[in-house]
Amino acid sequence: MSHLTPDAPSAVQPTLCVVLNAEGSDRANAASVCARELGAPLCDSDALPGDFDVALVVTATRLELRVFRGEKTLIGGRGVACNLSAIDTTTGPGRSLGQPLIKAVGIKRRNPYRPKVLDVTAGLGEDAWVLASVGCEVSACERNPVTYALLADGLRRASESAPDIAARIDITRSDSVSVLKQVAMSAPAHRPAVVYLDPMFPLGRKTAERKAMRVLRMICGDDPDADQLLQAALLAATNRVVVKRPLRGAPLPGPAPSVCHKGKSLRFDVYPVG
Repeated sequence: MSHLTPDAPSAVQPTLCVVLNAEGSDRANAASVCARELGAPLCDSDALPGDFDVALVVTATRLELRVFRGEKTLIGGRGVACNLSAIDTTTGPGRSLGQPLIKAVGIKRRNPYRPKVLDVTAGLGEDAWVLASVGCEVSACERNPVTYALLADGLRRASESAPDIAARIDITRSDSVSVLKQVAMSAPAHRPAVVYLDPMFPLGRKTAERKAMRVLRMICGDDPDADQLLQAALLAATNRVVVKRPLRGAPLPGPAPSVCHKGKSLRFDVYPVG
């Protein structure tokens, strides 16, 4: 039995295994590599649920997380996967959902300016995909190894249907605070115009949080170092820092944002620099 990862910021880490699903037998090598990288045991699907809380399942088409023990509402049903190509960035309703984020990073209608964005809390990459879909070059960092594995798999699959968008996203597995400190020491020409932060939201009503986010919270914990992010980001960006928050949630500790772009349940706090 293996714990998730030594650096996962969670008080009680779920036990994890990597599973080669019977339907994905042609991906045995991918499952073996994934298990080795995560330091988790590789199990046959017939052995589940066994002694494990969560399994990262290698199917014929994708990686997905499945919960076997713990909170009952998370057990069973569809697994959690990264589905970037399912994000609506072309129809009117889809574009309207992304508008607050797009405005927050400084993109204006009929203006060709597209900032370079450093997303240091990539998660499953949804916001990075929205920004790349409008032309931004996005460097996305994710520190949790399981979330990163899902993100890499999702980006690989999305590149088959939308190669132009996927080509504008570069992903790395890195710790956000360390990356920001490193970037801040670079020459301005090599620093991003925008640093984007989306730390784990404060725990609210479980019924209001999507299953995917609840499972990621189970895996990643609650980002106890989120308070360090804003100050580090302000030293790294050359134009602004954008922070995603719940609509009525408190801002991150530090200076007050200069403006907020609001959606139906979210807002994007903007902090100019320079």
